[in-house]
Amino acid sequence: MPADTVAGVADLLDDRSHHIEFNGHLTNHVKHAVVALAALGAPESLIRDYYKNYAQLTAYGYPLEPARESARPIDSDTWRDFLGARKYFSAYSAFFDGEVARLGIDGAVARYAPELLRGWIGAFTHATIHLGWAVWARHPGMTAEALAYLAFSFVPVVGGAQRPAGASTPWDSVLALSRSWAHDDSFRAAVQAVVGDTDAVTELHPELNRSGLQARVAAVAHSGIAELADAAPWALTLAPDARRSAVRRTVTLLYLADPGDFVVLHLITSLFAVEVVAQLLNSEQSAELYDLYWAGARIILAAERKIPSPGKLRKLAELYASSGPDRSEYATTEFDIIARRSWLEEEEHNPKLVFVLRQWWNDLDWIAYRHAAGQFTRTPDLPPSFAEPPTE
Repeated sequence: MPADTVAGVADLLDDRSHHIEFNGHLTNHVKHAVVALAALGAPESLIRDYYKNYAQLTAYGYPLEPARESARPIDSDTWRDFLGARKYFSAYSAFFDGEVARLGIDGAVARYAPELLRGWIGAFTHATIHLGWAVWARHPGMTAEALAYLAFSFVPVVGGAQRPAGASTPWDSVLALSRSWAHDDSFRAAVQAVVGDTDAVTELHPELNRSGLQARVAAVAHSGIAELADAAPWALTLAPDARRSAVRRTVTLLYLADPGDFVVLHLITSLFAVEVVAQLLNSEQSAELYDLYWAGARIILAAERKIPSPGKLRKLAELYASSGPDRSEYATTEFDIIARRSWLEEEEHNPKLVFVLRQWWNDLDWIAYRHAAGQFTRTPDLPPSFAEPPTE
């Protein structure tokens, strides 16, 4: 059971001594690492040392910051009033603590996640990841924290307007996006215009502009570029197992198209979170969540110009199309080595990557999951905007 997996380090998940972000908008990822490392079998002493060292100095070169007191409470009448305002995180946490205690983990997530995940790309998907990891670990306090972070960092993925139907599978959708990026000058120009001047998007919180990446993603989401506005009919028409498999396959091939890419890696780890949450929702809500995920994923790919060429995508699909079972002794041993390598990484995105792909490989031993798991990422350099102090 997942709860048994993290039982020995559950006190680390209970810890509320640090703010959910540091140096402005950088996410405190340490609890994600605790869950992933525990699930990958890392020794308790290693996990505790990782937690202590991360709090003292993150891979970005900054320490975590103390928890912040909120200036006002949040309650059932006001919880929608400050979505995305980047205010009152501790008050939101206290409110959702009460809701998790009242409704249970599953009930609180079913009640609030469908609405909050409309802003799932906020904090560059990390609030969503926080929620998926918390629910998987069956940890009530971390679940409340995640719901609070979704409210705090909310960035809407799509507006309320009717959206035209897009491709019939996620793979067809990403190929269509790739063709548009390769051949449609007006599409590329529209994206470049938005990301080249995020200050023009008045809906953005000032701290997002300091980030660069988060500003670009939020600005493209706000822009309503036609090529990114279509819906995902497959989210409703595919059976749940087929839908899950199709999206996993697509994002894994996207990662193999640019191995180790920091941005595309988040599409893998956030998809795992979406899968976990979707299991707690009804069929209509689950389909809507996958549609939101796919809309956000395409926005992220466009905003960060991480769209591989159609030819490369097709070749990768051909390479991995006919691979048979991968459950040999060699494959199992190699995955174990990859997991142990991830224990050694200061960059916590790497054990998270291995954790997710190992989970997927356990479900279906597709060789691409093993190949992708060994492609570790590096902590990106911070943009020049970080020479300026945080805005909050």
